Amino acid sequence: MNLSDPVRQKLAIAPFDLRFAVLFAPREQREVLTALFAVYLEIREILQECNDSNVALAKLGWWREEIGLFIQNRPRHPLSINLLRFTNTQPLPSRPFLDIIESVHTDIAKPALPHFEDVERYCQRRGGALLKLAALLAGAQQATTLEAARQLGLTWQLAEIALTGMEHAQHGRIYFAADDLHKHGVDRHIVGGAHTDTGIRALLADYAQRARAFRNTAMADLSTEKQTLSSSLVLNGLAQTRLRKFARLDYNPGVAPLELSPLVALYTAWQSARNAAR
Repeated sequence: MNLSDPVRQKLAIAPFDLRFAVLFAPREQREVLTALFAVYLEIREILQECNDSNVALAKLGWWREEIGLFIQNRPRHPLSINLLRFTNTQPLPSRPFLDIIESVHTDIAKPALPHFEDVERYCQRRGGALLKLAALLAGAQQATTLEAARQLGLTWQLAEIALTGMEHAQHGRIYFAADDLHKHGVDRHIVGGAHTDTGIRALLADYAQRARAFRNTAMADLSTEKQTLSSSLVLNGLAQTRLRKFARLDYNPGVAPLELSPLVALYTAWQSARNAAR
């Protein structure tokens, strides 16, 4: 089954971790993952493409309708039409797609996350929903596998907050819980200097540690359908390697965005994919 040009073009400019998640997936999963990630990116990128929040919210509303039509096998968008071609043997639920849309709504509205449970819920709606869909399309059937995928997605998204949260804060989007900001002596104006560098580093270290703990829990629950979690394990392997590099830099907020060298990224993705194949 050949992918359309818009789908391939969407992945070609995707973040490197998503490209590697496809590249190192089993061959039979690559096209369907490319199709899924293309839809995910189209929805996620509404935040960057629309300066007017009303326009962005209108586009999200359109995508809510589109997911309803997709579930009824009547999609309109070229990317969702392409994804539908892969769902004959594995119909997809609407809830994970709607969760992704809701997470982007949170981005547009600028998140208000009083407690860490709210951060966790956001991560579930973004990364957890995406990787659950990836596992379903890869053939996962066991409830434990789908729960592991959801947990790995939460972990991946939480790691992204630890790694890029300060960068987002410069644009007024705070993904750290208000409780945690207070605990570390940091107010919501975390880029305005009304805090100590020590507090910021402690906050980032705290979130990195939580991401590691969530990953350890998810890895302990992996089932016999481990190969269906290949993309989830690659994404998490890359995120955890970046967190280890961040730790060696003592969580210096000035180094964002923190990336891996091409060789380290390739080796990490390859090793994570091997782990999925065992």
